[in-house]
Formats: sequence, structure tokens, C-alpha cells
Amino acid sequence: MTHATSIQSSPAGGGPGGIERLFSAIGMVSRFGLWLGGGVITLAAVLIGLDVTLRVSLGYAIDGTDELARFALAISTTWALAGALLDRAHIRVDTAYARFPGAMRLAMDLAGLVAFFLVFALIFYYGLGLVGESWANQTRSPSALQVPMVIPQVIWLMGMAVFLVADLVLFVMALKLILSAQPGAASQLIGMKSAEEEVQEELDAADVIPLHERSGS
Repeated sequence: MTHATSIQSSPAGGGPGGIERLFSAIGMVSRFGLWLGGGVITLAAVLIGLDVTLRVSLGYAIDGTDELARFALAISTTWALAGALLDRAHIRVDTAYARFPGAMRLAMDLAGLVAFFLVFALIFYYGLGLVGESWANQTRSPSALQVPMVIPQVIWLMGMAVFLVADLVLFVMALKLILSAQPGAASQLIGMKSAEEEVQEELDAADVIPLHERSGS
């Protein structure tokens, strides 16, 4: 199952209400963030490769390559956060998690969303202060490029804002499903992926037909 498919097929609990439409919108924005992050990392890799080639062959270096690579890493990281959360692709330690009953696992998933929100909201708060200082002081990067720092900082902060909205929307949707007596759907929305789900996603990505579905089996 791809990221897009998993978002579109997530339980919405009935007809498309306001929160479901917001969930769909966040899904589209998060997919854009994944493409944006992948694009800037690819461009950074190409630039680094070109810089290394020029250094070895001509003894010439491209000014600011390391700086642009750092910007690319920071931006791609925050813009990938929402996509990883919606697709349940972030890493969790499941040694004890798998041994708990379903209700406790669901409570832990909700607590995890709250912890995510609190931690990243704090980072976002201080990030706003950093952007404000860069804007007021007209801060520029200390390289030959003299990049106005407010530009990469704002792009970085926007990715984090998308993540915070996605986290909040997931939390509200999960609560809605729980209150409507659909704990299984809520767990599917915010819980850890089972081993079967992960295997099936790998098969789908490789376009492999499971053995039990092949003709003659």
C-alpha cells in the first residue's frame, strides 16, 4: 500500500464531515511535502557530487555547497514529518507494545500523539522566535552566498506547522472513532502497523502477487 492509498483508504467514520475533509487536505499537503523533501535532497546530492567532481578534476570548489546541503536536510526533515505520521511510517519500539491489550495500545497511541504535539509545538514556538530575530536583524548566512536566513527558516517552520496540524487532526479523528464505538478503525488510523500490513506493503510496492492468490495454488 502506498502512502497516497493509505491516506485515502483511512477510516473516516461515515460521510465526509469537516474533520474528514481536513484530513484529506492534510494528506495532499503531506504528499507534496514528501515530494518537496525528496526533491531538495536530490538536488543537494547532485550539487555535492558536482562539487566533488570539480574539486578533484579542476581544483575548483562551489561556494556554499555544505550550507545548501544543511538547508536541504533541515527542510526535507520537517516536510516529511506529516507524511510519516499519516502513513504510520515513523519508528516505534514495539517490544512491550505488542504484548498489551488493544485498549491499552490505543491509549498509548493517543498519548504518543499528545507527546508528539507538545514536543514539536515547543520547537515550533522557539522556531518562531528564531525567525523573528532573523527578520529583525536581517541575518544572513556566513558563507559567500549570504542567504537571508529567514528564507530557509520559514520553509523549515512551515513543514513543522503542517506536522502539528496533521497530528491534531489524527487525534481528533481517533477520538471521534472511539466515541462512535469503532476502536478497531481508530487503531488502524493511529496504531502501529502489523507485520502482515508491512509485508503486504512490500509486496504491493514490488507488484508481487501473494502465493495464496496465484492461480493453481
